[in-house]
Amino acid sequence: MLTPNQIHAAEYDGQSAAFRLLLLLNEHLHPSAYETPADRTEAAHTLLEAFASVFAGCLADALEHQGSDAVAVLYQRITERAPELLTSLNR
Repeated sequence: MLTPNQIHAAEYDGQSAAFRLLLLLNEHLHPSAYETPADRTEAAHTLLEAFASVFAGCLADALEHQGSDAVAVLYQRITERAPELLTSLNR
């Protein structure tokens, strides 16, 4: 069982990862980043697609389940495949 400090650290790490993604997304959406709003939107969608593609197989497994089971399956697949997913990104 995790201690309160361990739970806090894990929650903080998750929020930090989300914060980093949102910062990057915001950079692509900034008016100075691209000439047109359409270009900014395309860049933002490309960033999100690249992020989601890392977890595509895990998402596909989760979509085969209903309701809250889908979320549990998603978390389990990502947890199981984390080393493999990291290796694929480090290529």
